[in-house]
This record gives sequence, C-alpha cells and structure tokens, in this order.
Amino acid sequence: MKITSVISVISVLSLQKVGKIAVQVVSFCITLMIVYWSWVYFLEYQEAKANRSNAMQVSNPVVHEQIIPITTPDFFTEYRLERDRIRSERTDVLREIIKNAKSEEAKQQAQDAILKMTLEKKQESEMENLIKAKGFGDALVFTQNSSASAVVKSSSLSKEEVIQVAEVISRIAGIKPEDITVSAKP
Repeated sequence: MKITSVISVISVLSLQKVGKIAVQVVSFCITLMIVYWSWVYFLEYQEAKANRSNAMQVSNPVVHEQIIPITTPDFFTEYRLERDRIRSERTDVLREIIKNAKSEEAKQQAQDAILKMTLEKKQESEMENLIKAKGFGDALVFTQNSSASAVVKSSSLSKEEVIQVAEVISRIAGIKPEDITVSAKP
C-alpha cells in the first residue's frame, strides 16, 4: 500500500468515531510503512553503490596470470585407464565369487582367474615398457590366449620396427611372431 491510500483510509474513517486507539494503530501502520520503504530504498542504494564499485573494478587494468592449458588424455592413457577399470571390476566379481563360493572348485577357478589377470597385467606392462625403451613414444599390448596385438605411438612403422616390437612380445609372452599384430597410432 502506498502512503496516499493510507491517508484516504484515514479520511474515510471518522476520527471522532474511531477513537484514540484507532488513531494510534493507524499512525503505527503509517510509521511502519515509512520505515519499510526507507529500508527498501537504503538496500537499493547500497546495491547500486556496489554495482558502481564493481564497474570500477572491471575498468581497472587486469593482471594476466599464466594460463596452463588443460590437455585431454591421449588414446594410450585413456585405454590404460579403461583397461585398469575393467580389470578392477572383474577382480571384484571374482573376489565375491571366492567369498560366497559353495564349492572348492568354484573358489579355485576364481582364484586362478585372478592370478591369470595379475600375470597378464604384469606381462603387458613389461612388454609396453620394453617397446618404449626401443625409442617409441608409447605402446599398448593386448594379449589373449595365443595371440597378441600392439599399438605403437608413431605416425608409421617400418618393417624393422614391426619386427622389433614383435620380437619383444614373442620373447616375453611366448607368442609366435605370426600371431602378433603391430599397428601405429599417432
């Protein structure tokens, strides 16, 4: 309500009929409204003042900090993370089988599977590190049963480089060179 509407309410009411209490209540309401609108005005003033001070801050010279670019992981890093995540999930499932197995045979099979995964991980890591030691930027090796695949970080591979990679895999994993696939990925 605005002050003019309050005043019109007072004029409509006959002050003689209402009495002193009504006059005091109406006066209190008017005073309360004046205080409220003064407070709202004060808050708006403070907000406008803050906005002006922010505007001044923006116009000040900006000191540029050194920006460090965020690099996204490359194919090799992403694959290793995914491979580790999948192995971790498989290990968790196998541990649950060991924990809840009803037969010794099921428990032993799960334990053997965990041991096999651990050995594969160690073997793959060893092959990848030896391939990188040959001068390649990065390498991934995937072994499965009696075959293997390797992806080497390079724009292209010569026949000699393919043979070098295949020899490392064959020596460590005992896989025949003809069962090894080597490819390049920049």
